[in-house]
Amino acid sequence: MVFLDSFFTKTLGFMLNWNPLWAILLLSFVISLVIVVLYRVFTDQTEMKQLKDQLKEHQTKMKKLKDDPAKLMKVQKEAMGINMQYMKKSMKPTLITFIPILLIFGWMNAHFAYEPIIPGQEFNVLVEVREGITGNITTTVPEGINVVGETEKKVENNQAKFTFKGKEGDYFITVKTEEHEADIKVLITNDRNYAEVIQKPENKAFKSITIENKTLKLIWGLSWIWIYIISAIVFSIGLRKILNVH
Repeated sequence: MVFLDSFFTKTLGFMLNWNPLWAILLLSFVISLVIVVLYRVFTDQTEMKQLKDQLKEHQTKMKKLKDDPAKLMKVQKEAMGINMQYMKKSMKPTLITFIPILLIFGWMNAHFAYEPIIPGQEFNVLVEVREGITGNITTTVPEGINVVGETEKKVENNQAKFTFKGKEGDYFITVKTEEHEADIKVLITNDRNYAEVIQKPENKAFKSITIENKTLKLIWGLSWIWIYIISAIVFSIGLRKILNVH
């Protein structure tokens, strides 16, 4: 996954210097365009139009048969069969684009879901331990990052929270119980980037460690995924009309 993140950063990284809203809208448009073009290439548009027309005819019939349940059920069954054919023929372009789009989504989530931690900014790290783990948790930090407040916290409700701040750079913060320890990767930067927010150490003491980056809010307080979904629907409808795709 590191290789893929590096690949997408090299190819799409110029957008990280943009306003996140414009970057998400451009990616939404490009992905929608690719999907619509591939859909047109890998489907028989004449046949797809015929199936859509048949569906419309059956929908019109169903409206007229509201008072005749027997005939309505028959027409509904025929409409379902036509719809299944339409979906089946749409499957090939969907499968072709599914994995690449999923990978791009992963890259977008790594850069547009949260605000970065900038130099000098205080940030919290929530340590969640497994059931049965009690006592205190201590933390140690490398040069360049400082603990704000206490370096040792008592476990309460299976949790302990620490506050840090530091200079720009990549760091590993260590948290310890009496018998176990875990390292948390933290990124402090002025760039649009951040470390994995929820990290799950592979040991018996720690359930999860969460870096409490602020969620990136765009217009109307929406997150990147909602901006993408709404814009992708709009772009897809528009592109289908422009390219005459059924």
